[in-house]
Amino acid sequence: MFKSIRWRLILIYFLLVFLAMSVVGIYIVSQLEQIQLDMNIKNMSSRIKTIIETSNSIKADNWDDNTDRIQQNINSIQVGYNEYVYVIINDEKKTIIASSVPDTVGQSAFNANQINNYVLTKSFDGSPEHIAPPDQNQYENENENPSSYHMSFPVYSDGNIKGFIYLVNNIEHIYETVDQSKEIMTQATIIALALTVFLGLILSSGITKPIKELTFKAKQMSKGDFDQKVSVKSNDEIGQLGNMFNFLIDELKQSMSSLVQEKSKLETTFKYMADGILTVGIDGNIIHSNPVAKKLLSLHSEDEKYDDVVESIDDKLLLSKLKAKKYHGTEILEQNGETYNIDYAPFMNNQNKVGGVIIVFKNITEQYKIDKLQREFVANVSHELKTPITTIKSYTETLLEGAIEERQLAEDFLNVINSESDRMSRLVSDLLKLSRMDYEQTKWKKDKLNVTETINEISKKLQIQAKNKDIKLHVDLPYDMNICFDRDGFEQIILNIAGNAVKYTPDGGNVWLSASKNNGKISISIKDDGIGIPMEDQARVFERFYRVDKARSRELGGTGLGLSIAKQIAEAHDSTITINGELKVGTEIIITIPELI
Repeated sequence: MFKSIRWRLILIYFLLVFLAMSVVGIYIVSQLEQIQLDMNIKNMSSRIKTIIETSNSIKADNWDDNTDRIQQNINSIQVGYNEYVYVIINDEKKTIIASSVPDTVGQSAFNANQINNYVLTKSFDGSPEHIAPPDQNQYENENENPSSYHMSFPVYSDGNIKGFIYLVNNIEHIYETVDQSKEIMTQATIIALALTVFLGLILSSGITKPIKELTFKAKQMSKGDFDQKVSVKSNDEIGQLGNMFNFLIDELKQSMSSLVQEKSKLETTFKYMADGILTVGIDGNIIHSNPVAKKLLSLHSEDEKYDDVVESIDDKLLLSKLKAKKYHGTEILEQNGETYNIDYAPFMNNQNKVGGVIIVFKNITEQYKIDKLQREFVANVSHELKTPITTIKSYTETLLEGAIEERQLAEDFLNVINSESDRMSRLVSDLLKLSRMDYEQTKWKKDKLNVTETINEISKKLQIQAKNKDIKLHVDLPYDMNICFDRDGFEQIILNIAGNAVKYTPDGGNVWLSASKNNGKISISIKDDGIGIPMEDQARVFERFYRVDKARSRELGGTGLGLSIAKQIAEAHDSTITINGELKVGTEIIITIPELI
């Protein structure tokens, strides 16, 4: 119960009032008792003085001769209930010569039950002495009334003590008054405490109710409900706390809105990134992964352990290996035919210590392929140039060594050198042409071309080559087909493709050139019944320097760039080239060009 601030406040108020009332009550009662006792002392002292002043016999110097008269004076005094007066002569025995208690007359005061020997003895020094009931515990006689107040008053004659007036006064009424005061104070304390509890409940309710409301609202906030407001009914500290809570809610809603927006941006960015993102805690748990990373690592659930996922892929990615490199580094991973560059770096937690590692899987397959193609390209160019250079150099050295003297041999060697030089020239020319097209430096002069007329003219240039191999060239073209194309570029496409068809078709074969229109497109087909192209090579025949049969291609004088040039020209004119073929059956290449309407 006392875990509640409300009851603690009530308890504090209760204890404060209880302590205050107790201290005040004790002080008031003790002061009241002391006042009553002081008044009693004054009354007793005044009464003794009155007895002395009103009795000539007591004022007489010789008490021994006036004992009867002193007794008469004492008898004439109006003595109260339980009040005793003793006249004691200052002799050796301290004899009682007169008393309101006749039985004690003639006795020694030390033997009288109602006389306190301590008080009497203390007054021997000449000063009045008195004692209250609380002080009598160690001095009173067994038969002495504990509620009596004793006073011994010395009486002088010629500067000497001639005797003592001893007065015993019952003060039960004082203690009854004190007891009643105690009861009143106790009742007042009980009433004050009851009022304190009641008022404490009301006051604490005014304090704890807003706090409870704040607690409830804060609990709702912890569940994600930020549409909370507290009612402010005062301008005190509680009211200021409520205002600050409402202000905090507004600020928090704005901050949460911004955070949600930023989180949404990040999640969307991560989700649609081409790179894989994986966040791993220092304990090896996967914290976050985007779809690319999940697909790459075959991750079904983020509850899986990171090491269990990457162990079967590449042990270089194990968390212990990354930790050994202080979570900084780069790795290359080949997975499912794809090449990935893996960069990883640590992230810090709220204690500025390493909380885990962020791993980025960047797909560099295309870049890797391009780098590989570039290396192959350089190797092929080097090889293509090295062969004619070697031939030219060897033949030239032979001529210089004396073969030039033999005319027929020298002419044969010079023809070979000339042929190899032409081959090198064609290769360099084709490379320059491809380079210009790569950097879009070629300026195309697009004109209206009639497909039938243009192809017929081109086919005439192939007649001699076809006739030498006894190849039949079949041309079947409709007349009403027009395109917008660079004439030289179109001629080079047809010559390169049709020239290859004639070149790679065995003697006595056939080559067909045809065209058709469909949906605003003109399709030009160049087909042969030659050696054909294997299915696995068809996707690569347009790569630079790629040859299906490398030995035969060089034998026939090709550079390996013809189809690449043809494809580049076609793409520059929004056209496409596709290939269909079957080994030992033949090849068909289709050029699709937008029709000029």
